[in-house]
Amino acid sequence: MSRFIFADTETTGFDPKSERMLELALIEVVDRQQTGRVLHLYINPEQEVSAGAYRVHGISWNDVKDKPVFKSVAQEVIDFMQGGIFLAHNAPFDVGFFNMEFKRAGVDFMIGRDVDVVDTLAIAKKMYPGQRNSLDALCTRLSIDRSHRKLHGALLDTELLVQVYLMMTSKQGRFNMKLNKAVSQSSTAAQLPCLQVALSDEDKAAHEAYLETIG
Repeated sequence: MSRFIFADTETTGFDPKSERMLELALIEVVDRQQTGRVLHLYINPEQEVSAGAYRVHGISWNDVKDKPVFKSVAQEVIDFMQGGIFLAHNAPFDVGFFNMEFKRAGVDFMIGRDVDVVDTLAIAKKMYPGQRNSLDALCTRLSIDRSHRKLHGALLDTELLVQVYLMMTSKQGRFNMKLNKAVSQSSTAAQLPCLQVALSDEDKAAHEAYLETIG
């Protein structure tokens, strides 16, 4: 059984050593199915929100100053993560903030040591080399609706990331199965010439739309 914990955070800035977490979202996915278990929390970061970060997520100090501090929810976060695999888009960013918050809270727990980490951005870069692989770009490429996403938000971004990951990995799985079947049926497959074709984003979008019409 594979148990994944999809995650995203919003923060007061971009350096975990000096900035703080102010929102987190965790979604549990077991055997490629969402279980319905979600942990979504706003957190008092105990400091002001930088102007640059506010432009990204639109969360101000006034929005979160009355929320619980991270130390008071740390064990709840650990209990949710434990026994799973942590997934995030550009995982080093989120891992850095989580681990710094655990350290500040005096908790002996580290993502990367106590739970394994998967970086979906690294997966996307291997699948789509040389292309933009932000969450927005992947949603567009994979025909995932993000029209309701005006600003970054931990819960919405995590929900989108689940869809992106499942789409990316399910397509790869189907391709591998077809490839293995084709190779097994031909002893000369390794001798066949390989034609490389570069597709534009428009070609890929049209292909995806066509696949939707035939299920």
